[in-house]
Amino acid sequence: MDFQPDETQQAISRLAAEVVAGADTPERLWEGLSQAGLLTLGSPEREGGAGLGVLETALVLVEIGRGAAALPALRIDGTSLIIEDPKDQHPDWVRWEATSRPGPHPLTVAAACALGDGALAGALDLTARHIRTREQFGRPLATFQAVAQQIADVYIASRTLHLAVLSACWQLDAEQAGDGRAGDGRAGDGRTGDGRAGDGRQAGDDLAVAAQWLTAEAPPAVRTCHHLHGGLGLMIDYPLHRHTTLIRDLVRFLGGAEQALSTLGERCVPRPD
Repeated sequence: MDFQPDETQQAISRLAAEVVAGADTPERLWEGLSQAGLLTLGSPEREGGAGLGVLETALVLVEIGRGAAALPALRIDGTSLIIEDPKDQHPDWVRWEATSRPGPHPLTVAAACALGDGALAGALDLTARHIRTREQFGRPLATFQAVAQQIADVYIASRTLHLAVLSACWQLDAEQAGDGRAGDGRAGDGRTGDGRAGDGRQAGDDLAVAAQWLTAEAPPAVRTCHHLHGGLGLMIDYPLHRHTTLIRDLVRFLGGAEQALSTLGERCVPRPD
């Protein structure tokens, strides 16, 4: 399995990052993403989209999360995940509220994990920049061993979540290319299949790993980011709180760490006959 992005995927990530960085309001963000063609990457070509996979759409969601922008609207069209401007919310599109309904669609789980991946990476970027430039006792904070150890823990959490998200999205695309089945073993019409990608693994398993890592590891990691910022991390005009809020919203949407761990256990731990 090769997670090295191809030229198209690298271009998508760069373009999405540029649009997010250059948008100073939510309206300009969604307008910019639309004009760049990034909202319709997952739409079929017959509908004017690019007809790309879940992974390419997830790369855009990572950059939206990195900027801690407002939660996007999402539309699921068969096996396609499509980003929509949230002001155009439709009753049949994904709703981000945490409810007692059955588990969300696998493509929605992938989207939530991609947004959380970006949100934690953005918090890490802010924190790394702060400890490089903030001095105490005449030295940058980053030179203190205790600070270096804590930011290293955040880096590990962030990179592991990113790998889990890439793996899950890659598996979803592999399954859909192989037999059109969704990542939890359901076909687009609700039929049950084996849900296995070409290497015999299930995308649903990788999704469960990504969801568990987001719900269990991202919240303490972002708390460490606040701790390393000191009082600055609590200021309303400093963006770190937006990353924290986004991660909390996504954790609630996925049902919390205990629910995610239970789902992972049910999928991955063999049951005795």
